[in-house]
Amino acid sequence: MLVLKKRHGFGLALIGVGFVLQLSSCDSGNGNGNGNTAGAAGSAAGALVGTAGKANAGSSGMSTGAGAGGSGGGLAMAGASGALAAAGALSSGGSGGVSDSGGTAGMAGACTDVQNPDHAGEPCSIWPDYDATKGAGMAKDCDASWLTGAGYCLESCGKCKSSTGSGGGSSTGGNGSGGGFSTGLGPGPALPDVTSGTVHWASRYWDCCKPHCSTNGNIPSCGSDGVSKNSGTSACSGGSAYTCYNQAPRAIGDNVSYGYVAVPNPSCGSCYHLQFTGQGQFSATDPGSKALAGKHMIVKISNTGGDVASNQFDLMIPGGGVGQNANTCTGEWKLSSSDLGPTQGGFLTGCTGTYAAKRDCVRQKCMLLPDGDLRKGCIWFVDWYAAADNPTFHYESIQCPSDI
Repeated sequence: MLVLKKRHGFGLALIGVGFVLQLSSCDSGNGNGNGNTAGAAGSAAGALVGTAGKANAGSSGMSTGAGAGGSGGGLAMAGASGALAAAGALSSGGSGGVSDSGGTAGMAGACTDVQNPDHAGEPCSIWPDYDATKGAGMAKDCDASWLTGAGYCLESCGKCKSSTGSGGGSSTGGNGSGGGFSTGLGPGPALPDVTSGTVHWASRYWDCCKPHCSTNGNIPSCGSDGVSKNSGTSACSGGSAYTCYNQAPRAIGDNVSYGYVAVPNPSCGSCYHLQFTGQGQFSATDPGSKALAGKHMIVKISNTGGDVASNQFDLMIPGGGVGQNANTCTGEWKLSSSDLGPTQGGFLTGCTGTYAAKRDCVRQKCMLLPDGDLRKGCIWFVDWYAAADNPTFHYESIQCPSDI
């Protein structure tokens, strides 16, 4: 089940090396996030101590970099499974941020053969089979960046050779269980375990409104296409500005994702490192929450939530429920309210049956959404997030990576 959302935000007061969360009420907004890790773990500077309030962090991505170590400290990544050292900031061979080396060059000996989520029911062999029917000079799927450049079907397309010959998934590596799903990106950057004793839980939403944090320039807003920038008033108030689709969560490895969140009394643009406990807030044995055990997310605060509790982050996930703004997404996506499921919980709450049946149901509903980052963020919920229903996590404050 899911408890959703008005957007609140929470304020952070810096005291020594810790932060204190102060609860207050604000207007509504969106957010989501995730972070992935592979390699060696470092230490994260800054601890978040929450006495009240909660946060949602926005989507950001941590990608693999060729450098090792950064002069500014933080996260450094060498290849898809390279070393990551955290000392407060995230960087890769520079003073801040994380860079992407591109391609598959960073994959340390792990040859993956994982299907693109849009074709999850078909074997990877469909791509070379399709290519074999194409004439000379025609673009080949197995050379396309959207397929092998994203780490999908690498062995079937002849981009690498599995050392075991099986062509199975990549190793989970680093911290986190991997949940049985491989992104084809390798484990991701290696993040240290979050040692804070504070446990929060993650609800979900996507209401299409202009994020609260867009008013101060921390978070962009977009037009009705979800792509072009638009700084107008919120579509949820009759204006022209909506949530940008690239604020949907995304994986940067098997064990790390980026996302955006809404919290009460938000410190807009701040980031948090989450590590999932393997339990659900309302069901300790929720299978999706169990599959998330040990995985990490980096989330950025993009919104405020008036109905978000002090121990809750409201994660921005397409298809996660429209909350109090029932008509904005239906207008933007040209869908009926019944297509989007219950306002609290969205696709997953509207699906029934076994855990496997619910995941299949959500995946089918994801295909109703506009193609691109929005639909991918919905499929991320099914695959990387394992359709977890209100999972719990430990968290700490960190400096935002440059690519979120």
